[in-house]
Amino acid sequence: MRVSQLAGLVAFTSSAAAAPTLRSSSPYAVKERHAVPPSWSVVGEAAKSHVLNMQIGLKQSNRDVLEQHVIEVSDPGHARYGQHLSAEEVNALVAPAADTLHLVTKWLREHGITEPQLSPAKDWIHVAIPVAKAEELLNTTYSHFKHVDGSDVVRTAEWSLPEHLHEHVDVIQPTTSFFKTSRQSNDIAPDDSERWWQPMPPQYHHPSPTPGNLSAICNASFTTLECIRTLYGTIDYVPQVPEKNAIGVTDYLGETQNRSDIEIYLNDFRPEAAGVAYKFPITLINGAVDQQTRLNATELAARGLIVEGDLDGELVIGISWPTTFMSWATGGSPPYNPDLATPTNTNEPYLEWLTYVLANSSLPQVISTSYGDDEQSVPYSYAKRVCDGFMQLGARGISVLFSSGDAGVGSNGTCFSNTDPTKAMFLPAFPASCPWVTSVGGTKDFQPEVAVSRFGSGAGFSNYFGRPAYQTAAVEGYFAKIGDLYAGLYNTTGRGYPDVAAQGNHDVIVWAGNVTTVGGTSASSPTFAAVIALVNDALIARGRPALGFLNPWIYGGAYRALNDITSGSSIGCNSSGFPAEVGWDAVTGYGTPNFGKLVGAAFHTGVPWTGWSE
Repeated sequence: MRVSQLAGLVAFTSSAAAAPTLRSSSPYAVKERHAVPPSWSVVGEAAKSHVLNMQIGLKQSNRDVLEQHVIEVSDPGHARYGQHLSAEEVNALVAPAADTLHLVTKWLREHGITEPQLSPAKDWIHVAIPVAKAEELLNTTYSHFKHVDGSDVVRTAEWSLPEHLHEHVDVIQPTTSFFKTSRQSNDIAPDDSERWWQPMPPQYHHPSPTPGNLSAICNASFTTLECIRTLYGTIDYVPQVPEKNAIGVTDYLGETQNRSDIEIYLNDFRPEAAGVAYKFPITLINGAVDQQTRLNATELAARGLIVEGDLDGELVIGISWPTTFMSWATGGSPPYNPDLATPTNTNEPYLEWLTYVLANSSLPQVISTSYGDDEQSVPYSYAKRVCDGFMQLGARGISVLFSSGDAGVGSNGTCFSNTDPTKAMFLPAFPASCPWVTSVGGTKDFQPEVAVSRFGSGAGFSNYFGRPAYQTAAVEGYFAKIGDLYAGLYNTTGRGYPDVAAQGNHDVIVWAGNVTTVGGTSASSPTFAAVIALVNDALIARGRPALGFLNPWIYGGAYRALNDITSGSSIGCNSSGFPAEVGWDAVTGYGTPNFGKLVGAAFHTGVPWTGWSE
């Protein structure tokens, strides 16, 4: 379906709903209930004056049509492969029916909310209101919840709408979502007995004098940038169109890239790139602060600022330079007024980022995120709507990658259902479980690589999202190998993850002015994403479109360009977790990148890239 057909479809759907059904009111009924995760407990009432940045997701139009678009433009075997939609075309497809917009805004006006903010597609409504008004609007009661790690949120276990609005509203947050944008950097976990940051031996501060010799370059205790670039075959590639190609990373929880740390890292490990440290843009969303003050490790940790921003930025720039790099730092939603009941921000920064980028027409071709939480920490409505947002990005030709998590199949001692505490189960992670993202697991060692075991590389099968058609053969092949292993603890019909993997054990970074090491799939996702950015460079330089949504391409044959990981397991839930196997597995996916082969697969030649010949 081309643009003219798309326009015709949108005109038809819009005219069909052009006459709103006027309905003044109806009784309230519960729209959604969601069990509070056991890691959260009520500590008191929410302050009535506490301001919530409410995001109301209206029912979108033409979801099936959009899904068809994404699959077609992402499938190398389809005639429309690479014909990505523009932001405007996607917005036109998903725009709610006129009836929906009319009825919801009328309801808001009846409650004194007269100036709501609309997204470009008019599928999101944003209003900043105090808890007292939100309780009136949703016929609910908010409480102050505290997590076992000490963090706070203002949430409710259920909310209601007038019955006639149920079919017009998909989701309203913050309400029942207990999603925490947890970092996926295992080494910084509070209960980690290993001292996570270590001064580096001098010989690892600068590139090896023997480039190309993997055994001389790579050390199991210190995975340097040169090791990664050599291992994955990018070290000899010179980007040709960096001004036409871009990659971005996301930051939450007060994190951002410290430019001084970036400069030290690049001077040590990629000196030719050091000049970019003070030039790349950091976009601040919803009151985020760009923390550039030089603090030592103790001071940073006291503020809850760990390594995530530096880790993502250093690996992406180090691997993909001079490809254009940017980051988003998402804070809490203004206005935010601390009070005794809620001393920290309790809004939904993750959803804030997604709605922000969906409203922008120009985005990087690759986006990597290293944050996630247990899938069951969020209601299905939230997870589905966020996942559909990633589908919209895929339709626009953007590759969205997420770390698969660091708890394997679930953190020991927590592997139970929220709704039935007696039911043991593996705990899939979100957004890694979304079928519209590429989920990246972790590996260690080098000849050969194996699934990382120092922590559990996130692995499993979604309880919310069914298995997508593109991975049916791969998952069924895996089940044939593992048989009834862990039968009953996971959903055999769910979306399996991760899709791919990359190093994530002892990656060398600079943080708080020190050269240190860190582990976790937080390192794996930006590493794989940076390699994909270089593949995109090769494509764009030859007049080809960027890869876009990766999974149909990977599962459709590009998996042959990956290094298959056949040893190790995911651990978690007091088990050894899912094992690595030949082919796709639920711990390392199809494996780690081989840049030359990936370029060959991207051009559909099957011949690895060994340098351009004009």
